[in-house]
Amino acid sequence: MAQNRDFPEVQTLGSDELKTLIDDDVAFEQFFNNLAIIKNRKALNEDVQRGNEDMATANLSMKAEIEALKEEITDLSNVARVQKAELDTKLARKQELMERHSPQVLLGRLTTAVAQAEEHSDATAEAFHQGSMKDEAALKQFIQLYTDQRKQYHMRKLKLDGFVDMFGDGQGRP
Repeated sequence: MAQNRDFPEVQTLGSDELKTLIDDDVAFEQFFNNLAIIKNRKALNEDVQRGNEDMATANLSMKAEIEALKEEITDLSNVARVQKAELDTKLARKQELMERHSPQVLLGRLTTAVAQAEEHSDATAEAFHQGSMKDEAALKQFIQLYTDQRKQYHMRKLKLDGFVDMFGDGQGRP
């Protein structure tokens, strides 16, 4: 008969005792439950169960704190979403202003303003040459208007020249 080395408790039993274990379920159950390996296994299972219960209790004790933190995260997420929308709006506005006031756009507007000022003064001079000097008041009025228009032209032209000196001509040339 081969010996069983996994259960040394069985090796010490006689034939009558083994026959009793085979025939009597209660005796077998009692013998089985008294085996060292079974006792160790049951103790290990109980330790694992107690550990699980302890962890579950600890987790449940933190439930209120976890819920409060979840709510705080939700609130902060909403605040961040609103602030991002505000930032996006402000960045779009900034981009619009940057495009509207870029050196190229400002150069174009200033160039147009210089040309318009010169056209207005030229039109005033042409109107004066077309008409006749009827009196001294008309001459004074023309001189005042023409002088103001030429001042405006030269002021704009100086600004344009200064702008070109500072930023270039808008086409990458200084």
